[in-house]
Amino acid sequence: MKVLVIGSGGRDHAIAWKFRNSPRVSRVYVAHGNGGIARTAECVNLKTIEEMADFARKERIDLTFVGPEKPLSAGIADLFQARGLPIIGPDSKASRLESSKCDAKTMMRELGIPVPEFENFSDPDKARDYIRSVGYPVVVKADGLAAGKGSLVCDSVGEAEEAVRQIMEERVFGDAGQRVDIEKRLYGRELSFFCFTDGYTIVPMVAAQDYKRARENDEGKNTGGMGSYSPHPWLDDSLVKTIMSKVAEPLINGVREKYGIVYRGVLYLGLMLVEEEKEVIPYVLEINIRLGDPEAQVILPRLRTDLVDISEAILTGRLSEIKPEWDPAYRLCLIATSGKTKGKKGWYKGYPDRYKIGLPIEGVENIDPSCLVFHSGTEVDSSGRLVTTGGRVLCIVSSGSTLGEARQKGLAEMEKVGFEGIYYRKDIGLE
Repeated sequence: MKVLVIGSGGRDHAIAWKFRNSPRVSRVYVAHGNGGIARTAECVNLKTIEEMADFARKERIDLTFVGPEKPLSAGIADLFQARGLPIIGPDSKASRLESSKCDAKTMMRELGIPVPEFENFSDPDKARDYIRSVGYPVVVKADGLAAGKGSLVCDSVGEAEEAVRQIMEERVFGDAGQRVDIEKRLYGRELSFFCFTDGYTIVPMVAAQDYKRARENDEGKNTGGMGSYSPHPWLDDSLVKTIMSKVAEPLINGVREKYGIVYRGVLYLGLMLVEEEKEVIPYVLEINIRLGDPEAQVILPRLRTDLVDISEAILTGRLSEIKPEWDPAYRLCLIATSGKTKGKKGWYKGYPDRYKIGLPIEGVENIDPSCLVFHSGTEVDSSGRLVTTGGRVLCIVSSGSTLGEARQKGLAEMEKVGFEGIYYRKDIGLE
């Protein structure tokens, strides 16, 4: 069969790699991919969801799998379904769970799902009044899509007021800042929890520990992700049952029964686990409508079950018949980013701030074949050189029987990679 993957980042490279290794798949296309993905699959330059649907029909694509949130929010699943084209990913109505943090929080509160105390605002002055009135630290979140950077964690009233100014008045996240969700800052253990669902059955995946902060020791700005590893260090069967019963099942069943939303695809819950009166409460910080990046890079290599089989079960409503099998070995992902470099007019601070692109990348061909390399921001230039095009450039996924073994391997292999200003966190997996 022929598969089309939508996306151009490291997560999407991992998805394409997973399908490429299926005995049922003869050809994998990626729209639009990147320089590294082109070594795994055939990249096609399709920019709009209409072009993607036209291509899928013309090439008789048997299955399309969507990686990022933007095409899902733009209605790619609706378009494909209207044309009778099989696609994995929630429709535009279900995609509101990620594309509007304000609407998602309101829905969850109405469904009785644990969420932090919050209020939504479209007026920055009223938002600031609320911040001054609550008397506790808050998180200020842009309502719309902001590439994983739209949540500003604040330690003081002043910081929160500045966050409102940046998001709603300066519009640092563009139109995503038309509204803000202001919620009580919770303290506990964060967890990214992933499920497959056909809208009725929900099947949990293995979890991954990710690292959002740009600098070591969890310092610096929030990013799209600096690394990850799996298995998760403290997620056990009891906690999985708690999350499924208090969050995942009430959410999927609730949006179907109350709002008429049949959610099909991957569900990603960003949770804060808070101990209250000797009970762990899984509060939902955010919902994402797709696999995480860089979590997918360590979860998919552990998946022994064919992703084609899982996808077909989602499409046909037979997910209850699937029990995914997982490799118990550790996987660890190190992200190489575009760091501090000097330009003609001064210094580039580096990702997640301004960074230089077009820098030649050396040493990728020397990485041990036992490791996986997934590309996020690369291309092949006119001279045939692999060069940087993004803030997150590529990642190395290593494996080991222990987390320490996987970490040691990954760090050793990353030393073989070089480009001007390369930066990566050396404390990924250092528990």
